[in-house]
Amino acid sequence: MQTSQDIAAALTRRAALAGVAVMVLTTVHHAIGAVVYRTPWRLHIALLAVPTIAVLLGALAVHRRRAGAPAGRAAFVVLAAVLALVPIAWIGAFEGLYNHVLKDALYFLAPRSPALLRLFPPPTYVMPDNAIFEITGVLQVVPAWVAATALARRSLGSRTARSSLIVRSNHDVPRVGEIR
Repeated sequence: MQTSQDIAAALTRRAALAGVAVMVLTTVHHAIGAVVYRTPWRLHIALLAVPTIAVLLGALAVHRRRAGAPAGRAAFVVLAAVLALVPIAWIGAFEGLYNHVLKDALYFLAPRSPALLRLFPPPTYVMPDNAIFEITGVLQVVPAWVAATALARRSLGSRTARSSLIVRSNHDVPRVGEIR
């Protein structure tokens, strides 16, 4: 049987690695955009991705080694804050969900909609014309969602663990006339 500490450690690891996946995917996505649209400035994302990945992996390592100690708890706070701000909110929600999912949905479902040009004005935004660029943009949402759900489950874990123990303990009590 897994302990609540084992579950918390697994969720922390899943959230951190999903956050790393977001940063790798967004770097690939922006490199594709830099080549396709001849906009080398898009490569600036590597200046954000590399230190973000380093902080995520470093905080995960400290948290794993010193989970119960103040240093381990502080590492988790750093990990959670960086995950929430960069891979989840900035890249997953803004870059993936807004810049690609919403833009692509409006483009394909309502191509002449005034909202499309109002929300995604040229030249800041390019209308979908390269499948690989758009697919990699949309895919950023997937690991961001994995990171967000794992982080939320980990953060709410103590409450969930206590309630699941209560539910399980009720199932362990034999009913009248039941033989175990």
